[in-house]
Amino acid sequence: MDAKERHELKDNDLAEFLQNIGEFWGKHGNSISVVILVVVAAWVGMRLYTNMQATQHENAWADLSSTSTPAGFRERASEHADDPALSALALLRGADLYLQQAISLDYETGSSESETTNPGMSADDSLNHAEKMYRQVLDGDYDLVFRANAAVGLANVAETRGDFQTAKEHWTLVEQLATQANLPVMIALAETRLDMIDELQRPIVFATEQADTQSSISDPGASEAAVEPTPSSPNTESETNSTSATPADPGS
Repeated sequence: MDAKERHELKDNDLAEFLQNIGEFWGKHGNSISVVILVVVAAWVGMRLYTNMQATQHENAWADLSSTSTPAGFRERASEHADDPALSALALLRGADLYLQQAISLDYETGSSESETTNPGMSADDSLNHAEKMYRQVLDGDYDLVFRANAAVGLANVAETRGDFQTAKEHWTLVEQLATQANLPVMIALAETRLDMIDELQRPIVFATEQADTQSSISDPGASEAAVEPTPSSPNTESETNSTSATPADPGS
């Protein structure tokens, strides 16, 4: 077979291939076009959705960073419940603010200072709100780091209330969670607080004066009486004056 014949065979094969392609496209061209369009549309839609999610995520964290009140953090946590990290962090920050507010007040007497920091809310109310938000994180499906921080908050709430037994239980839980999450600093904190619990719940005893100290103090009235001069008798004074005034007898 010479070169000319081989060239003719190639031309025939190419023509046959093109003819088959034309027939195939005529039968399935519309379906293939639809599939291609669907794939392209899906890719474009995924890109748009990803960009939108990223924008919403950035806006959510921006909202969190601009929040400064306990109630505001609670709202952020509710709005972004689908973002576990953001929700947990918002709850922890809000609870921390409630706890700080309670500590700044006179918890035992219910100081009226609450009227300026958060009108109508007492220290007891603030502690209740803090406890509830910490509990949401501790009992929720959150990362161990967030749950360990929530346990720290609950321990501080219990200490503020003077409930040292409950505080001890929470610090023990902190130690367990921190060990699981490999948080050495938090483990050390829990161990330190557990060592201090017994000291914190001991009543303060003030020194009293000894009875013998009181008895050893001199009576000021008695001292004055001891040094007070004895007044002279009128008769004695007269005798003294008369004796000194009588001249000596010349004949004696």
